[in-house]
Amino acid sequence: MVKKNGNKKIAVAMSGGVDSSVSAMILNDQGYDISGFYMDLGCGSSEKAKKVSEKLRIPFSEVDGKNIFRKRVIKYFIEEYKNLRTPNPCVVCNKNIKFGWLLEVARKNNYDVLATGHYVRVKKDKNGIFHLLEGRDRTKDQSYFLYRLNQAQLSRVIFPLGEIKKEETKEIAKKNSLSISADSESQEICFLGETDYRDFLQKNISKNYFQPGRIVDMKGSIVGKHEGLIKYTIGQRKRINQTNLKDENKKRLYVVRFDRKKNELIVGTERDLFKYEAVAGDLSWVSLWAKKKALENKKIKARIRYRHKAASCSLKFSGKKLKIIFKTAQRAIVPGQSLVIYFGEEVLGGGVIE
Repeated sequence: MVKKNGNKKIAVAMSGGVDSSVSAMILNDQGYDISGFYMDLGCGSSEKAKKVSEKLRIPFSEVDGKNIFRKRVIKYFIEEYKNLRTPNPCVVCNKNIKFGWLLEVARKNNYDVLATGHYVRVKKDKNGIFHLLEGRDRTKDQSYFLYRLNQAQLSRVIFPLGEIKKEETKEIAKKNSLSISADSESQEICFLGETDYRDFLQKNISKNYFQPGRIVDMKGSIVGKHEGLIKYTIGQRKRINQTNLKDENKKRLYVVRFDRKKNELIVGTERDLFKYEAVAGDLSWVSLWAKKKALENKKIKARIRYRHKAASCSLKFSGKKLKIIFKTAQRAIVPGQSLVIYFGEEVLGGGVIE
């Protein structure tokens, strides 16, 4: 049987979860020549992905990415925490592993494009520029994690779920009796599993990074003792030991900043977390058009983390850094996290908060 869209070969990144499985099924039903690819990153099993491929009667390959994943993602994750920054491993993985290394594996095996189960859209305009857009399902939109993709990468990817809702995806899986749970999801930080990131860090880095010290409030008063600065992040409320305070003086406190020289954890009230400005480095733009649009447009917005609602702002360049000024103060702007710039539903680019 000749497939109606068989002139385009598609490699589908398959995790065994509902999103990638339904993506493969949609493309297969549309008559494309597809194959399933499972990335062995050392933190999962290919069993579910293989079963789905067998049901769809498509070729299936397992590719070993453990070494590059360890070098490009896990090492980055550890180093960021060592520098008291909160990393975003999914952003780094998408840029370097899924749409970097795996895309190259697909190309070398003569596949035209790579498909994944991300809830995001790509559109090409009349001038040949590829635009990265939010998924139709705003509650599951994953465009924030893909802001570092460039034109070359966007020209060779397909997102079958970009135009549908998550509930529709689950319904498709259930209706077609795919051999996965309808609520099967890929974990956000796959290599941690059920492990707390603090436990992971303690197993992988020197004990010198876990030296206890003083917790100090904004006025300089000692509140208690911390368990090592590396165990905290800006905006955190739990694990703030208030042993130096009487019960009547204890209140809800949050991590505001670190004093690395004194090994002190600075805490304050929630009000102390709000700021109008942020500086981002390691900038990345989807296209030159997107960069220009970000700088000249007064209606741009920015997100300072994945679930953050995009807020109106203005931009100013300072060398290779970008200063962002929000119209309203934003809560807990965290170094190490990505700041992603939007114009309407389009992702223009962004950088890493410093």
